[in-house]
Amino acid sequence: MSPKLGVILSQFPRYDEAFILRDLQAIAVEYPDMVIFSLRPCRDKVIHAQAKTLQPQTVYAPFFFSWAVWKSNAYFLAKRPAACLRVLAWIVTRHWNHPVMMVKTFALLPKTVHFGRLAQEKQLSLLHAGWATYPATSVFIIERLTGIPFTVAGHAHDLYTANPALTEKLSRARFVATCTEANKTYLDRFTDGKARVFVSYHGVDLGRFTAPAKPLQGPCQILVVGSLLPCKGLETLIDGCRLLKERGVAFHCTLAGGGPLEKKLQSMIAQYGLQSDVEITGFVSQEVVVGLYQQAHLFILPLVSKIHWGIPNVVIEALATKTPVVCCDLPSMKELVIHGKTGWIIPEADPEAVASAVQRLWSDVVLRDQLAAAGHAIVMERFSLERTGQRLRQLFSEALKAT
Repeated sequence: MSPKLGVILSQFPRYDEAFILRDLQAIAVEYPDMVIFSLRPCRDKVIHAQAKTLQPQTVYAPFFFSWAVWKSNAYFLAKRPAACLRVLAWIVTRHWNHPVMMVKTFALLPKTVHFGRLAQEKQLSLLHAGWATYPATSVFIIERLTGIPFTVAGHAHDLYTANPALTEKLSRARFVATCTEANKTYLDRFTDGKARVFVSYHGVDLGRFTAPAKPLQGPCQILVVGSLLPCKGLETLIDGCRLLKERGVAFHCTLAGGGPLEKKLQSMIAQYGLQSDVEITGFVSQEVVVGLYQQAHLFILPLVSKIHWGIPNVVIEALATKTPVVCCDLPSMKELVIHGKTGWIIPEADPEAVASAVQRLWSDVVLRDQLAAAGHAIVMERFSLERTGQRLRQLFSEALKAT
């Protein structure tokens, strides 16, 4: 029988996790009968077209009020009572100093146990946690109950914020995939070399994110893509747009996304009289976003480093369409964006730097083209979905051979 793979995610599909969606598509090439377990239901208003193709093989379950869930829990209590007690003890002892996480873990426990029973019934050979937080906790618990081995992916906040059992979860994983060299260096130190940590960049489909010639006429088209969250530094961007208008620079800025900061940002736009210059689209699909990248002259992300990690996937997408990137620095950013060579690095929380970068790059089409071409070359070399997908499939193949 061919090996079967299961994936556990916090939520699938999820609007702002297009990078995970692309990873799943790449995995499905080799494992088309992959089962996706979603710990939370999807309530997103916009679902990307590619995610809809994977929804039929996605499993959901209620948190408590389900006969099937409690039947699965009763099964393990009867068959593996000692293992169940060890799981309860593990949750309490590892999360004692993190009461909120402990409560959430206990809330997910009945569903996790049910997913473990389903994994047995579906004869899954390996489980993969899409995040090192609650999904990794779930696969760890399932392994203790069923013996099904697991792997883990770690990306950003799941590695650098509170995660009291991280070392234990990673050390038991067949492999750990992470999306930057900086993360690997951190995890190698954190796990004392016990976990097999591999870099697996998030890829972009270069067949979809194509790079047609940019429009030559009209104002400078500025773009930022992503959920409207504090980590994006969007207040700094709008302050920068105010300075551009005061200086007489012709521009139009599009914020492609929605989120909790939308009202505040709209208020700033109105206060500065930028209604005709700055547009917030709300949540849009990947299909729409591709066209926005292709029309943009500059992509700007003045992110806040203390609440931002990794390589923002929108930077990869922008360079895939040969859109020059202006962004702030992160430990991993040099793996893609090098100032003056493959992009333009500016200080954080500095509207003057935003405005000056736009003026500098908009006035020099040769420099813009050089940055875009060099950034695009790195994306082709390291971040194409064809290459990253092959890497992921290789990791799973090796892990499954060891089962």
